Amino acid sequence: MSKLELEQEFEALLNYLKEDLCCDLTIYKRLTVVRRFKHRMLELKINSYTDYLEYLKNHPQEYLHLSNTVFINFSSFFRDRDSWGYIANDIIPKILTNKQSKEPIKVWSAGCASGQEAYTIAILLAEILGIEQYLERVQIFATDIDKDALLQARQGCYNKLEVADINSYLLLKYFDKKFENNEQYYIINFNLRRKIIFGHHDLAKNAPMSKIDLLICRNVLIYLNSETQTSVFVRFHFALNHNGFLFLGNTESLVKSEDIFSLINLKHRIFAKGENLTLQQHLLIIPTTQRKKKVITSNSTDETQICKTAFKASSYGAETDKNLHQNISSSVDLHL
Repeated sequence: MSKLELEQEFEALLNYLKEDLCCDLTIYKRLTVVRRFKHRMLELKINSYTDYLEYLKNHPQEYLHLSNTVFINFSSFFRDRDSWGYIANDIIPKILTNKQSKEPIKVWSAGCASGQEAYTIAILLAEILGIEQYLERVQIFATDIDKDALLQARQGCYNKLEVADINSYLLLKYFDKKFENNEQYYIINFNLRRKIIFGHHDLAKNAPMSKIDLLICRNVLIYLNSETQTSVFVRFHFALNHNGFLFLGNTESLVKSEDIFSLINLKHRIFAKGENLTLQQHLLIIPTTQRKKKVITSNSTDETQICKTAFKASSYGAETDKNLHQNISSSVDLHL
């Protein structure tokens, strides 16, 4: 088979996924997608894209297996520990300095996978603010395109291996033990979980959150092509408060978006909101006719809340304020 014929077969497969299953893989780097397809086809002993397309049409459950292959979700608590220490000791104090004592604090964990990074920032904020201030002021949005990963994230239940990088102090303070089938699991404390809203969200298509103080998106953008990355960064700029911060993965860069973000720390991939968007950049946020569907398609309360708050201009959260710790300007020992 010629290279052209092979590409045509692959395009037909991508087109079926996009038009019939509402799964647009054209936004991802082509070589990455090809590798994932070949891996899945090898498992099934299928040699051609045409044969795999027929298999996909005749076996509806195959789409779930393909999704698990394409959307590889890897996350861990306090991944890149030094970077989280920088967030705790430098970035969170800056966010609090820029706010009145009663103002809410909003965080968006974009591409949250199975929830570890969303819970990590929740732990940091609870440690710095104290649990009462955390409950009164913090709202965390955690979104992902993978619904199976979101299901695990909502449960907040992890095995011993998954919590191995959490020190005993934080593990005892913020997790409850659960025994099931002779195995020990750790469940995130309810008070932390209740301030996190998990929802299905496509970074390249759906409306961004708004008035975000800290946007965490780590090792997600590396799978997107250059054009899609640019569009996502524009959405991130729109999402952030004037004094907001962007926290990327250690292998990611801003590509062509350096003008709308300013570098805070290259080692830890921390950026601040930069110049205003141009008219052309603003147009990247506006949904096309194809994108006029609801941001969230699920009927769950959490996802409905995500949809309602995506472009909400008013501040989120309770306005009541209690005694805020006054010593956070000094280096914080969070037992990382």
